Amino acid sequence: MTIRNRLALRFTGLVSSIILLAFVSIYAFCSYFISSDFYRRLDNKANTMGDMLIRHRLDAPLIQQLSRIRRDQLPNQKISVFNNRDSLILTTNEGLSLPLSAKILTEIRQRKRKDFQQQKYYVSGIRFMTASGQFVVIASAENTYGDAFLRRLIWALTGLFCLIAGITAFSGWFFAGDALEPMQKIDRIVNDIFPHNRDERLVVNREGDEISRLSATINRLLDRVVESFRMQRMFVANVSHELKNPLTQISSQLEVSLLNQRQPEAYRQTIRSVLDDVGDLASLTRELLQLSQVNQEDATDLLTDVVRLDEVVWDIRQEVTAINPRYQVIVELGTLPDDPDKLTLHGNKTLLCTALKNLIENACKFSDDGRALIDVAFGDDRITVRIQNNGQAIPAVDQPYIFEPFYRSRQTAEVRGYGVGLSLVERIVRLHGGQISVFSQEGQTTVFRVELPR
Repeated sequence: MTIRNRLALRFTGLVSSIILLAFVSIYAFCSYFISSDFYRRLDNKANTMGDMLIRHRLDAPLIQQLSRIRRDQLPNQKISVFNNRDSLILTTNEGLSLPLSAKILTEIRQRKRKDFQQQKYYVSGIRFMTASGQFVVIASAENTYGDAFLRRLIWALTGLFCLIAGITAFSGWFFAGDALEPMQKIDRIVNDIFPHNRDERLVVNREGDEISRLSATINRLLDRVVESFRMQRMFVANVSHELKNPLTQISSQLEVSLLNQRQPEAYRQTIRSVLDDVGDLASLTRELLQLSQVNQEDATDLLTDVVRLDEVVWDIRQEVTAINPRYQVIVELGTLPDDPDKLTLHGNKTLLCTALKNLIENACKFSDDGRALIDVAFGDDRITVRIQNNGQAIPAVDQPYIFEPFYRSRQTAEVRGYGVGLSLVERIVRLHGGQISVFSQEGQTTVFRVELPR
C-alpha cells in the first residue's frame, strides 16, 4: 500500500471515529430526552388517576367515562389501578391487553416508582399509600411520535455519516497526494540524476521544513557519491597507468632478448632490469594493499595497541637513516611529561609507524640537504607531531590534492614513487581520529602537522 493511500485511510478512520462518536452521543441524548419526557407525561397521567380515584374517591365508572371523552389521550393509552391484594379495581381502554406480573407490582411498591418498557409500550408505575393499604397505579402508552422521530434521526445520521466519511476519504487522498508531491518530485529528479546528469541537485526551499532538510541531506549524499565516483575513476586510471609502464618495459625487454642470440652478460642485464621492474610492481601492489586495508569501519578492530610515540619516532629515525646515508633525521621531544602515560595513545602501532615513516622519508627525500626535523609535543588530550624540511615549497594549487591517491605534482614527478604514500598517511591519521595539515610557502620550511588524540 502506498503512503498516500495509507495516510488517506488513517485520516478517514480518525475523522470517522470522531464523527461516529458525536453522532452516537447525539442519538443517545435525543433518545434519553424523548423517553424521559414521555415517562414524565405518563407519570402525570398516573398521578392524576390516583388522585381522583384514591384520594378524592371519585366513582370508577365516572372516571372511565371521563377518560373516554378526554382529547389529550396518548396513543393507545391505558391506566390500571391495583389494590393492596394486587386486584384490578380500575382500568381504562379495556380492549387493550397489557399483562403485568405480580413481581412488577411488588417491585413498584418497594421502589415507590418504576419506569420501564414492555413490548412496544412505555410503562410508568407509582405507589399510593393510604390507610387501607398500598395502591399501585400504572399508566402505559405508545410513544408513536418519539419513536418515529428516533427512526428518522438514525437514518439521517447514518446517511450523513456515510457522506462525511466519503468526503473525508477523498479529501485525505487529495491532500496526502498534495503533501507527497515534493517526495514524488524528489524521486523523479534522483532517478534522472544517475546516470544522465550527475551535477544536478534537488531544490532546497528556504522554509526549512522536513522536505527541505531531506533535500539537503540527499544533495550532500549525492556530492559524496559523485566524489566517490571521481576518486574511483581517478584511482583506476592511475593504477592502470602505473601498472602499464613496468609491464610494458618487461614485455619489451623480453621481446628484444628473444629477437637475436646474445651473450650471457646481456641476458643477465635484461634479467636484472626485469627484476627491477618486478620489484616496482611488488612495491606498488604492497602499497595498494595497505591503502585498501585502512578503512574507517575497521577502527574498532585495529586500534587496540597502547603506543609510546617517543619510542616510535626513535625507531623510525633509525629505519629512515638506514635507507640512504644522505638522510638525516633530527628529533626534538621538548619537555617530556612526568607521567609516562601521557607519552602513549591508543591506536595501531604498525599503522602509525607506516604513516610517520612515509612523512619522514618524504621530508628527507624532498629536502635540499636530506635533513628532516621531527618535533613532538605531548599535551593532556593530544599528541602533536611536526615534520619539517628545507626543500622546495609545495605549490599552492597542488596542496588541496596531495592527499589524494596517485596524485603527483610536477615537483614530485621526477622522483621515484607512485603518489600513494600521503593518501595512506591521511587515511591512517583519520582512522585514529586525528588530523593532518600542511604548511608550505616559498622561502619557508615545509611543515606537515599531525594531531593525534590521546
